[in-house]
Amino acid sequence: MWLSSQFRNIASKQVFRLGNIILCSLILTNCGDVTIRHLGAENLRSLQQIAVKDTAGREGQLYGYELRKLLHIGGKTFENYTLMSSITTNASSALSVQGASSTLKKMTMTANFELRNLTNGETLIADSITADATLGAVTSLYGQDKSETHARKRLAILLAQRVVRRLQLYFLNQSP
Repeated sequence: MWLSSQFRNIASKQVFRLGNIILCSLILTNCGDVTIRHLGAENLRSLQQIAVKDTAGREGQLYGYELRKLLHIGGKTFENYTLMSSITTNASSALSVQGASSTLKKMTMTANFELRNLTNGETLIADSITADATLGAVTSLYGQDKSETHARKRLAILLAQRVVRRLQLYFLNQSP
């Protein structure tokens, strides 16, 4: 009896070690083709060369300000690219809450953008990014108006941040 329990102990340790070895080897072989690259100086220089065209409306002002703040870190350089954007907003009202009437609204804001090379006019990337917000949880009309204003501001800034991340990925994939 004592011998069989010792054998079980040794066998379970060996199975555990074998399992760990197999797990480690699977992890190492699956991560073999993953490359991690940093947003280096070249990427930063490319982003600094983007001229941002103004977008209409208050949301466009906030969007453009945030874009310029994130793209031109360290200053703006000679313009090689132009970024044109348009923002559209859709608000659908009357989200339902079980057991109560609700005045909640769901707002969706979309930014369509296009990056062009100024030297040859070629469109390098054209895409659209969407963001959502829920608003209007307060009962007063003034509070609902303020809630909508804040939601528009938050969404414009969020879209600008997402566009910059998309542009960073584009330039990161273009580098050798």
